[in-house]
Amino acid sequence: MAKGMWTAALAGALAFCVIAPASAQTRLFSADTELPIVIEGPINDLVRRAARNTDPVAAAITIEDRRYEMELSPRGFSRRTLGICQFPPLRINLAGERQGTIMQGQNKLKLVTRCRSGVAYEQLNVLEYTAYRLYNEITPWSYRVRPVRVTYRDTDGRRREDTQVNFLIEDSGDLARRNNHVEIEVRSREVGSRQLNPEQAALVGLFQYMIGNLDWDMVEGAEEDCCHNGKLFASSATSRENVIPVPYDFDYSGFVNAPYATPPPGMPVQSVRQRYYRGLCRYNDQAIAAAEVFRSRRDRLYAVIEGETRLTPPRRNAARAYIESFYEVLDDPERFQRQVIANCRR
Repeated sequence: MAKGMWTAALAGALAFCVIAPASAQTRLFSADTELPIVIEGPINDLVRRAARNTDPVAAAITIEDRRYEMELSPRGFSRRTLGICQFPPLRINLAGERQGTIMQGQNKLKLVTRCRSGVAYEQLNVLEYTAYRLYNEITPWSYRVRPVRVTYRDTDGRRREDTQVNFLIEDSGDLARRNNHVEIEVRSREVGSRQLNPEQAALVGLFQYMIGNLDWDMVEGAEEDCCHNGKLFASSATSRENVIPVPYDFDYSGFVNAPYATPPPGMPVQSVRQRYYRGLCRYNDQAIAAAEVFRSRRDRLYAVIEGETRLTPPRRNAARAYIESFYEVLDDPERFQRQVIANCRR
């Protein structure tokens, strides 16, 4: 591959991947220290009916000695409805005064919970959190996350108090504002692949390849709405050019390696641990530049993994080894050409 192609593409991609200043972030997501919180409400009732009913319940959350009233509801689909999880992911809808507190500017938040009891599932949760942190090192067009240690108290007295390591996901509106864009709500395939921002589309494709994730799409939804495990952002609500794709939900990735994770039907792999590139052929030139971005962030990605002390040493070592195997592909021009560039989606 000609050196000039790599250099020209790299310059464009690096210019697009400058990390957003901390001042652009809300207080809740401006740090990655673990926050202790308490959630009180009819937890037992919410959990028992989650598979068939996502109606919110009145609850309260206490954080930094401040109590906030809220509505709490189950969310998601696979983990909630397919018998995968004993405890559903949650959505928080805050109420009341939040000015001057850590929750200032926050309203609706996603909370990623522990799917089942036990240390193994807690480790899976930490690995998914770590995947978000890895993408934060690649581009500001990524969801910020905050680790929280949540104590759940059932106000009806029907469920034993439980403490979990969970994490909060930044609201799409905050992600949009710190990048001077807006989220756009569109139907599946209403935005075509040629309307995506080339650099960001390439970064998404290569990141998903890095973590071994096949459970995503940048323009198509699993149902009528776009997109499957991703959101789209544009310069205005009506703009459909240079649309930015941003991925989320990484629990089906090989990096997390959840016991319930299987490749989507039709994929030519037997396990989620097997990488298979699903980036778009139209952005192969940008994929070459994206590879250079990932090379330039290699030490930062390793530092995120090494610094995640909630992972046990074996899990941390396995996580690093999995990312190292990705860099083995990037560092071998023949393998990169064969497994990434030549294997793109048309």
